[in-house]
Amino acid sequence: MRIGIDAVHISRNLKGIGRVERNIVETLAESTYPHEFIVFLDREPSEIGLPQSDSLSYSVNRSKSLIEWEQVRLNRAARQHKIDCLITLSDRVPLLYSGRIVLYLFEIPDRRRELALENGVGGFYQRTSDNLTRFVFPISMRRARLIAVPSQFTSNELQAKYGILDRKITIIPAAVSSEFCPNDNNQHKEQVRKRYGAPEGYVLHFCSGDPRENTELALRAFALANISTNIKIILVGDGYVNQDELTDMIYYMQLEDRVISAGYVSDSDLVDLYQAADVYMDPSLYEGFGLQVLEAMSCGVPVLCSNTSSLAEIASDVALTYQPTDTEGFAHGIEYLISNPAQAEIIRDAGIRQASEYSWNTTVERLVTSCEYALG
Repeated sequence: MRIGIDAVHISRNLKGIGRVERNIVETLAESTYPHEFIVFLDREPSEIGLPQSDSLSYSVNRSKSLIEWEQVRLNRAARQHKIDCLITLSDRVPLLYSGRIVLYLFEIPDRRRELALENGVGGFYQRTSDNLTRFVFPISMRRARLIAVPSQFTSNELQAKYGILDRKITIIPAAVSSEFCPNDNNQHKEQVRKRYGAPEGYVLHFCSGDPRENTELALRAFALANISTNIKIILVGDGYVNQDELTDMIYYMQLEDRVISAGYVSDSDLVDLYQAADVYMDPSLYEGFGLQVLEAMSCGVPVLCSNTSSLAEIASDVALTYQPTDTEGFAHGIEYLISNPAQAEIIRDAGIRQASEYSWNTTVERLVTSCEYALG
């Protein structure tokens, strides 16, 4: 069988979906399946650090936008290479493509779009893209031979909101790469903390411009927590939806000396930040899987997160969880984890064990099996 992998987000998306596609490609490069794998990209693999391997080959097709990629370039490339089954992580399949498709869907785009509209996120291109998604997404689900989802939560949503039959859905959790691992070297932790200006410790939170991240609540909970003022909160990512609004929030909460904006960081720096953190806080409003929570647990940082959407599955009983509207609850969680190191260590160890149950080899094996099923 000739299996195509739509991996365009590796070069276009610095968030979770790009890392998922990269890990799928890297795992396939080290595998020996009785199939041929063609990875579709819009940049040369050497430019984005992808491995060369006898197990797969690359097809590079330059495009100016994701819309052009999905509806023109990917369709043309898949036909040219005579793909038997195409795996894509996009909300929108190529409308003119008639081959078999396995859609690896991490979340339903409805809630993401609603939050973006509520918060005024995105310009003309984003609104155009969202409107296209509203039209194409239902078609994508009908066209897909099989829909793989990473959580029971997403499976339930698909069945409830779109009436997708259970037999068309398969649950395939994602994982994290091996570099996301604990580091118990205290000297390493001290060096990371000094490098980021938080020698006394810090709470880690993602702030990449996605309203779902609930950054305002994270800051309010941090400000409310009864902890040492030497403890910082480090924000990782491209920044808040409205940077001026974020600056004003920090000022009114009197956190000017306690908030560190690290911006976008490489995966190796992100691993360092996880490993040296006292707490990882994720009060997300909606997650189809919760990759960052899994990354944090893998790196050995105690997790404090929402108890809604898929996070309840990923965190299970190995994290402190609260409603994403519960500022006082999250503040209490920060206090508890920082003030009770022995209990934080228990939660940390439980998180490491929980995260170890997720494996990219298992994920990729089940994706390949899904393609075999789709073709058969």
